[in-house]
Amino acid sequence: MNKWINNNNISKVLALAVSILLWSMVHLNDVTPTPTAKIDSRIIDNVKVQAFGLDEKKYILSAMDTDQVQLEVKGKKSDLLSMYSEDYKVRLDLSKAKVGTSTLPLTVDVPSGIEVVNVQPSTVTVNIEKRDTSSFPVSIVTSGEPAAGYQMGSITMEPATVSVTLPESDLKRVDKIQGSVSIDGEDATIKEKRVKLTALDKQGKEIEGAVIEPSTISVVVPITPPYKEVPIELHYSGQLPDGLVISKAQPSVTTVKLYGSQDALAGIKSYNDVDVDLGQIKEAGTMVLPVDLTPPQGFEKIEPSSMEVEITTVSNSQRVIDDIPIKISGAGSDVQAAIKSPASGTMSLKLSGAPGLLNSLTKDDIQLIASVGNLKPGTHQVNLQVVLPRYVSRVDQGNALTATIEIKDNAAATSTQPDSKPEDNSKGTTDNGNKGTGGNSGSETDSTNVDETDNNGTAGDTTPPEGQEPQTDTGSP
Repeated sequence: MNKWINNNNISKVLALAVSILLWSMVHLNDVTPTPTAKIDSRIIDNVKVQAFGLDEKKYILSAMDTDQVQLEVKGKKSDLLSMYSEDYKVRLDLSKAKVGTSTLPLTVDVPSGIEVVNVQPSTVTVNIEKRDTSSFPVSIVTSGEPAAGYQMGSITMEPATVSVTLPESDLKRVDKIQGSVSIDGEDATIKEKRVKLTALDKQGKEIEGAVIEPSTISVVVPITPPYKEVPIELHYSGQLPDGLVISKAQPSVTTVKLYGSQDALAGIKSYNDVDVDLGQIKEAGTMVLPVDLTPPQGFEKIEPSSMEVEITTVSNSQRVIDDIPIKISGAGSDVQAAIKSPASGTMSLKLSGAPGLLNSLTKDDIQLIASVGNLKPGTHQVNLQVVLPRYVSRVDQGNALTATIEIKDNAAATSTQPDSKPEDNSKGTTDNGNKGTGGNSGSETDSTNVDETDNNGTAGDTTPPEGQEPQTDTGSP
């Protein structure tokens, strides 16, 4: 120890250390103290509650008693002043929420250096509902009017049905799913327009929160010139092989749509430019013949533009129908007309056609008409008009059928035969000598057979196949 003390170097080091310690003690109070940072507080209103964690495919937050809260925070004044309301987050965890009503706590996220003093309210009451899904048809409404002279056709859409997801209570309110398309001033078809859909209740109000899948659909709105739908009349060209006759002609369509001006449409009653070429048929049986359809002169378009006619042919047969009554047509109210010859007032006809059709015929299916509208009083030889069912013809078509008709003035008839009443043979006929009884035109009447001779759908053909007897024979008086 004495050795350390007596050492000159050690003594010097100790003296220096003591000197530094004394200096520090003397100057300690001379250091200026660092001021403490000021702590302040702030009230932040209307902070939005942000819900998270809910499986929105299965559930929906249908109600929450408040979606905004008030925060009281504290921190350095400089920090508080540099923050915005958006920097404060109030969150609501719905990951464990159950269906029904429940009260859940809120959590607050604040920027670094800021401390939450109070949250008002600190909890919220929510109602969770289960989502339900149902399918609904789509309806499209239009607004405005097409361009002058144009009209709207039937709207098509893809898809036509959509699914709607809503809380159970709201889903029951859905009345329809609707989209809207403007057609104002349009003069061409609106194609593949995407239309947004909305769920509406019975009062036409939108149901908020509806999830519609898909939310938009593709819509086509036909905008076309005016059109008229008219029946088809079949006409034939070409010639069937010898010994064959038509027993049935069935077109694939019975009407067409013709597009054109209002004047053109007003003047057309039927479409008769359907030419069925029978020359394509080589043997008995059924054959489908294609036919192209072209718009008549003065029309813009025809729909469809083609069709098919199913023709059934069979071997020809013959049959005689007896006691067919002769009917007088066109006699005025000032004259009386009577049949003098044949005395029976009836005739027999030998007819040709399909066996099934001929076998079903009766005399009531045939008309023999004597037209006397232009005849003066006296005795006249009158050619008879023959009205036959479709696809039936006379075997002796080259021979005119005649009847002797006596025409008398009513005054003369009364003076010579006061007790007799004129025979009214014109009952059920028209005044037009080219028409048959009951308003039938000079074309054939429809057959009512239900076997191979069924002629339904023949679309009113009035032109017979080449080489066959016309359906109506007309003689000149």
